[in-house]
Order: sequence, then structure tokens, then C-alpha cells
Amino acid sequence: MSDSLLEFRDVRSGYGEAVVLDGVSFELKEGSSLALLGRNGVGKSTLLLTVMGFVNVARGAIFWRGQDISRMAPYKRSR
Repeated sequence: MSDSLLEFRDVRSGYGEAVVLDGVSFELKEGSSLALLGRNGVGKSTLLLTVMGFVNVARGAIFWRGQDISRMAPYKRSR
């Protein structure tokens, strides 16, 4: 099992034709913290909506504890 809690690998997502996140990659290890900072309109809310499953991943992958959740429905991710 991976020691990563959450991992984004080259994620692209957005709304329709509008790309908001492009090439986002990070790894959050078990027991660590992450701060999401930025001015208005830079993709903070889109990143959160993408990890929750309310915005589709067009490219890349999201992993939760080593499991790919990129195409998983929001109600399944919450479990």
C-alpha cells in the first residue's frame, strides 16, 4: 500500500471547453498538510470539486491511498 494519502498526476480538468487545471501534480503523504492559496480565478475551487468528483478529469489521474478514483462517482468517493 502506498504511503500517499492523496495524489494528483498530471491532472487536467475544467468546465466544457474551458480548461482550468492543466498538468497539476502533487502528492500528499499520510500525516502531512497542504495549503491551497491563490487569488480569485486561479482554480482553487475547481481543484476541490475535481477531487470530490463534481468536475471530470480530462487527463491524468487522482489517487486516494493508492487507488485510482479519477472516474469514480462522487457518492462512492465519499465512502
